Order: sequence, then structure tokens, then C-alpha cells
Amino acid sequence: MIELLRVPSFLTVQDSGRRGYRKLGVPLSGFMDDYSARIANYLVGNPGSAPLLEFLLTGPTLRFNSSTVFAVAGDTDVKLNGLSIEPWTSHWAMRGDILEVGTLKSGLYGYIAFAGGLKCKRLLGSCSTYPKAGLGMPLKAGDRLTLGYAILTGREGRSIPMELRPNYSQGSIEVRVVLGPNPEHFTKKGAETFLSSEYTITPESDRMGYRLDGPAIGHSPLGADIVTEPLLPGTVQVPANGKPIVMMRDAQTTGGYAKIATVVSADLHILAQGRPGTKVRFKAVEVEEAQEALRRCEKTLEAIKAFLEGKMRAYKVKVGEKEFTAFAGPSSSSP
Repeated sequence: MIELLRVPSFLTVQDSGRRGYRKLGVPLSGFMDDYSARIANYLVGNPGSAPLLEFLLTGPTLRFNSSTVFAVAGDTDVKLNGLSIEPWTSHWAMRGDILEVGTLKSGLYGYIAFAGGLKCKRLLGSCSTYPKAGLGMPLKAGDRLTLGYAILTGREGRSIPMELRPNYSQGSIEVRVVLGPNPEHFTKKGAETFLSSEYTITPESDRMGYRLDGPAIGHSPLGADIVTEPLLPGTVQVPANGKPIVMMRDAQTTGGYAKIATVVSADLHILAQGRPGTKVRFKAVEVEEAQEALRRCEKTLEAIKAFLEGKMRAYKVKVGEKEFTAFAGPSSSSP
């Protein structure tokens, strides 16, 4: 069990989300940054979908009431019993130990994973918190959480090399989108404005959607309103004011604003880590490129998982002026 001693910001239990319930009006929810969250789980030997703690900007202080292995994913300072320890690394905690997680230096969401995951009451098949519907509530100081059972041997000391850790320090980001499905609701100039302009994430953004400020996207005579249609995380709606809204993990399941594009799944976690004030640009790609990007993202995560389990080795490869990380395995084989 762990006990929360200090909770300075929005802290929730999240997993991979509620899949299969959108037809009933239930949002997906789950990890805002599924890439970082899955790595956090892999660091402690969990399946990528295991429930963990997701914090907004500043992490909590907690006490361990039993031994476990944990890992913090995020660009932040971490202390165990007052001594600095590395994030993106799995550590052993003993009964009575105190973990302090600081403020993120870059990015917006951080994660704390525990070997065996967190025990929780599954609602519609998921532990994910969605307060607007009463599906779980944000955590507060004094709350206690039960850890799942896990054999801890071999889970401590796993670490992600610096070059494999996500970099969310950019002041501006570019995300790929597939255009549509309502192109007839936008002028040609409006579509060009969307793809050529720089937008800013506003403070009104949250887990439901990121509101962007910037040049207005022009609508055609059909206007901004449409007959209500399904929405997914990544959908880019454009209301009458011409300012785009990108739907995120807690997005409603339907909407009545024209949709100009959808952020590709492989880039949605990058956008999720953008703070208010971060600049965003959009790049149009075809469906095939979006699918290939997702395949590559999944293969990278699979390779990281295998690397952490000791089944693969990581090598630095230089091509021209660029340096890449390549994986090869099994680790027991000769070079």
C-alpha cells in the first residue's frame, strides 16, 4: 500500500482507457501520454496498460507502506528519503520510504508506475479516472492505494538511456494530421491557413480538448455547424470563431462542429505534453503514412520493452550527421 502525503496538482489513476463503450457515450479516457506511461510500466515489469499514477506538472509526495519497485517517467527531480534518484529508472522502495516527485521541467504530464500496478475498482472495464461522469475521482492527500501483487526480483535497476527518453522541451511542435472528414465546410484559404499557420495552446485546454489560438480558419457558406457526428481523440474541430480545438483522451463521443482534420495516433502523445503557450503546427499526410507512423511507434515501444527485459541490446548508429539508436537481440548472442 502507498499513502499520499502531499498532492499539489491534479493526480489520478489511469490505464489504457475504456475501449468499446463510445457507442454508449463513454469517453476513452486513460493515459494522456500513452508513450511515456507505457515505458513507465515496462520499467517495473508491468504490461503497458497497467494502472498507474498520472500527475499534472507537479508530482506528489507519498509513503510506501510495503516494499515494491517503482519508476517515475518525466523530466523532473525525484527524491527517495531525501536523496536524489534518477527518473526513467526503476528503484526499490522499502516499507516507510518517502518518495518526493518534483515539478516537470518540460512537458505537462508525468507518471509513477509500481510493480504489479495499482489495485482499483474497474468501472466499465477500466481503472481510468473520468470525474465528469463519476468514474473515479482525483486523488488527494491522505488517500491510500493498494498495490497489485508482483514478484519483485529482477525488476529493480532497469533504465532508459537518455537518447530513448521522450524530449518534450521544444517551444514549438509539429504534429501530422489526416485532412477531413468535413472539407466542404472550409474554404480553400481556410484549409491553407490551418496548414501554414502557427497556433498556441491556450490555458483553457484540459484532458477533454486543447483549445488553440491563432489565425482564424475560414468556413465555407455551409458554416461551422454540422449534424452531430462521432468524435475521437485527435479530431480537430473548428467552431464559428475559426479557432481549432483538438479533442484529447477525455473528449466527448460526438460533436456538432465541422472537423478539418485528425491528428495521427502516433503524434497525439506529443501534443498532449504541450503546455499552455506551446506553439503548434500541423502537417498533412495521407492515411498510409499515418498508419506507418503508428506501426513504427509500436515497434519502438516493443523494442524498448524487450531491451528493458534484457532480450535486446541498444546500439548507437551514426548516419551522416545524425545519431540513432538501433536494437538487436537476443542479448545473449555473440555480437
